[in-house]
Amino acid sequence: MKIAILDDEKTQLQLIEQALIGGGGEVWGEPMECCLFNSGLELLEALRKDSFDCVLLDRQLPDISGDVVLQWLRQYTQKYTPVIMLTALDNEEEVVNSLVAGADDYVVKPFRPKELVARVRRLVNRQRIIQSRESVKPELPPSSNSNSLSDLNVSHQLGDDLDELPAQIEISGYHFNRLDLEVTFDHQTVQLTEREFALALLFFSNIGVLLSRDAIFKAVWKRSDVTNSRALDTHLHRVRTKLALSPERGFVLRSVYGFGYRLDSH
Repeated sequence: MKIAILDDEKTQLQLIEQALIGGGGEVWGEPMECCLFNSGLELLEALRKDSFDCVLLDRQLPDISGDVVLQWLRQYTQKYTPVIMLTALDNEEEVVNSLVAGADDYVVKPFRPKELVARVRRLVNRQRIIQSRESVKPELPPSSNSNSLSDLNVSHQLGDDLDELPAQIEISGYHFNRLDLEVTFDHQTVQLTEREFALALLFFSNIGVLLSRDAIFKAVWKRSDVTNSRALDTHLHRVRTKLALSPERGFVLRSVYGFGYRLDSH
């Protein structure tokens, strides 16, 4: 993941970078790179040559304003890039002007690190899902007007693309929101990482099916070589904990020695 950060104050740049990178791979689920810029012209030059998963803009700059950078980004780049506007001014007019100019979100400085990470992550994940849905547009049955797995008559066997599922879907009392990587159950909502969400959706789409480690890696990690089985075990432990998969709730995620895992319901 590649994030561009524009701020004319070096201290602010470092604080933002520290907040984003400080979470490590457990938060992002992939390598994180922050590209720092202290002038609008410098960022514009970089945008001519490179693309970013998200751009964080300081609105008040000495050379050109963040609004001008945002306007250029929206007008001259083909790939849509999520933008978060950063400013020390906390008033309604500032927020409205930034959103009207094309910003996806607005954060007031001094920011809260965990909140900033959550906002960046939400925008990046949302844009990736939108792009995947634009590239793969499955044809649903004409009579289907429901988002439940059974109504769509979708049977996701191993190797199928989970991106073909709707943005929101309910399976056995669990409501999956792919745009925000959230799962709601028992009147509570939990946030998952991208891989945790993919794993949860894979197992709930294959309840009672024994999934091999190799097949899980193909479906979620997009590769077949199981080079780090501990990573899979760690991710599944988090899924089991976050989704409260237990006999009391009617779901058990079982490990089958020497083969893989199976989600059972009873």
